[in-house]
Amino acid sequence: MRKMKLRQGVALAGLLALCACGGAGSGNGGNGAAEAVASSPAAAAKLSAYTEAYNALIETFGLPATAQTYKEARVAGRSPSENITISDGWIEAAEGKLKAARALPGALGPLDAAAEALDTALQKVLARLGPLYAYYNTKAYRQDALKRGKAEDAQMIAEFDAALKAMDDFNAALAKQRRAGTEAELATLKQSGDATGYNNKLAMQQAEDLVGLFNKPEDLKDPAVFAKADALAGSLETLLADQQKVVADAKAKAKEPVETSRLGVQSLVVDMLGSMIGQYRQLKQSHSANDAQSVVDSYNRAVSLANNIS
Repeated sequence: MRKMKLRQGVALAGLLALCACGGAGSGNGGNGAAEAVASSPAAAAKLSAYTEAYNALIETFGLPATAQTYKEARVAGRSPSENITISDGWIEAAEGKLKAARALPGALGPLDAAAEALDTALQKVLARLGPLYAYYNTKAYRQDALKRGKAEDAQMIAEFDAALKAMDDFNAALAKQRRAGTEAELATLKQSGDATGYNNKLAMQQAEDLVGLFNKPEDLKDPAVFAKADALAGSLETLLADQQKVVADAKAKAKEPVETSRLGVQSLVVDMLGSMIGQYRQLKQSHSANDAQSVVDSYNRAVSLANNIS
């Protein structure tokens, strides 16, 4: 299924699965009370590093794509006379980022535990995948009649599945940790009277929730999922209309170029999230995975813009 990039650093105190997806803010496991807001600079930096590691893990040649490529090789049913190829992807680089994030100061409780479990699962994948990649890449399987490949196939698949499950658990914990920070930041923005900042952050959270509803292929045909998505899309659309007015008023009063620039970026976020809503409505008619990916792409572009708001 498609994966949604998470928001980095400032934009969200550190931002989901797309279609993380392990469903935005839908994290399970762990006591919700255990998620403390990452209020210290060290904890916020660690949360941002975890986000970067997760994004690397779901990239084009990340864990999901590499696992899929391996499974599509269907080693168990192949002959050594056939051309068999697998990929070793970019999992090692992502695992390195995760390991570096884990080593940073700052305690994040359940998120740290989920990161440790994921790192352990990734190391198991890498320990087997590296040698198997060399085995297939050098056509050594033709020397032993695919004996080693077939002997290790079931375990390789099991280790991929375990890592994918650990990745989903990590994403859920990451979403819960980010949400705790977002809710605290929203309260601060509201109290300070920063209407544009509040609306922007709330809009990104609602967009994340919308995209995160489509976590599995079957969700694209589930009326109950679309009913929830309709409610979120309607709420987000109303919020974006309000944000347009607030930004326009603020621009008229802005005196500093920096403030004008910031408001300009917020306008771009509004436009991109509006496009995302339009693509969602296209998805509602088509139930197409390609249209779902378009929703995610627009969301990710909005994330990139939001990350540039200072």
